[in-house]
Amino acid sequence: MKLNRQQIQERAMQELEANPQGIRWSDLLRAVEENAPGTPHNSIHGGVHNLLTTRTSEISKVARGTYQLAKFVVADDAIASAQELATVAMPVKPETPGSDTLTEQDFYASFAAWLEENDEATFASALGGSSLGGKWGTPDVIGVLKPRAQDIFKFAPQIVTAEIKAVPSQPVVAFGQAVAYRLFSHKSYIVVPRLTSSDDMNRLTSLCSIHGVGLVTFTLNKEQPDYVVVVLPVNAAPDMFYVNNMLERLKSSEPALLNKLF
Repeated sequence: MKLNRQQIQERAMQELEANPQGIRWSDLLRAVEENAPGTPHNSIHGGVHNLLTTRTSEISKVARGTYQLAKFVVADDAIASAQELATVAMPVKPETPGSDTLTEQDFYASFAAWLEENDEATFASALGGSSLGGKWGTPDVIGVLKPRAQDIFKFAPQIVTAEIKAVPSQPVVAFGQAVAYRLFSHKSYIVVPRLTSSDDMNRLTSLCSIHGVGLVTFTLNKEQPDYVVVVLPVNAAPDMFYVNNMLERLKSSEPALLNKLF
């Protein structure tokens, strides 16, 4: 059976519909070619390529060589956003008796300021919540280190991200998210309460040292968080595909912040 371009693209859309988690380019081609031995490979290749590049409102490139119907991306983002917001809003008791209950959002601005004060970022800002969407979540703080006018050596801008957890029992969650942020940032930090158990802190310190993630502790005091570095982050080269993907999301959700950063 020889397929025309419309039939090729209909088959491709059916495969995308049947794979809500996304499908790789090579697997999509193989699926469309199945049971169509009379259709030249180049015709199928061209038809699928045309579909993926022209119907971008319906089909998203979610990873290198992987495509997903936009409606499934939206559904995934909604689930991830709900989970992230539930964590952000989780109340925690302050270390100072009689103080109001705290959430991790109470520390976003002060840690952004800490990054600037310690020359880790030229400009940093709270982000948090679920503004970027996506399976990899949204950093609580994002910053950029750029060369100043007086700097002799002009280096490329470096993206800095941070994941803050006010609940002492969530170090593993924080680590997983901070490692994921290394896809699109040059430096990534985990910021956890000093009340975190010694066993968890020992494991977290080892994991951060192995994977190049920065580790900072703080006190559950909104006015005096007293950030202290335990492990310095390693400057690494992020994946440019994910850098641009993140910046596109930031452009859509926080265009003013994008302009301040870059």
